[in-house]
Amino acid sequence: MPVDCTGHLTADIAFDCLNAPVGGIEQNVVLINKDDIDVTATTVSADNRLQVTHIQLKTGKTGYKLEGVKQSNGKAWELVKKENAPDKFKHTFSGVIFNPSLTNKIQADSLAKGGKYVVVVEQLWKGAGNKDAFEVLGFTAGLELTTMTNSSKENDNMIMFELASADGFEETTMPKTYYFADEDDQPTGYAERKTLFTNKFVEA
Repeated sequence: MPVDCTGHLTADIAFDCLNAPVGGIEQNVVLINKDDIDVTATTVSADNRLQVTHIQLKTGKTGYKLEGVKQSNGKAWELVKKENAPDKFKHTFSGVIFNPSLTNKIQADSLAKGGKYVVVVEQLWKGAGNKDAFEVLGFTAGLELTTMTNSSKENDNMIMFELASADGFEETTMPKTYYFADEDDQPTGYAERKTLFTNKFVEA
């Protein structure tokens, strides 16, 4: 079935009362240098433009874990209206670096050098069969550092930062869902996806 890009609705919008929405994301997230993703081997479903079915990094590359506490890290997205083009979406990730150590400051400073990043988060709300557990922000255009602050008088001296879509270079869709099923198309792939996420998408 071809992907519908007409802007018309193609299915009912249902409320699954057995999987009511829950706010927040799990504590840890994975940040990936966009240049480290093997775009030829990373796949999006041919039937669903919002479904990433495989994330493949280049040989020798890894994602990087950002450790969180409670709801210190967060994600958001919003519609960006376009006058003479299809509307787009601004993706935003808000992160916290708890320890302002020399080692962590080196990584924080690297974020400010103009790189693009893809962020994979695990939602607390995972949907039926955990199908909707993982979301990918910045998949197409990448996110860049937009704010970074530190004050010894605020937030316990932690480093607060935000990655977001650059103005004029927003994403073509809302954050994509990272999902694949088993050979029988059953949503049993959560354990495999969780392992890949935990391993920062480095495959053995």
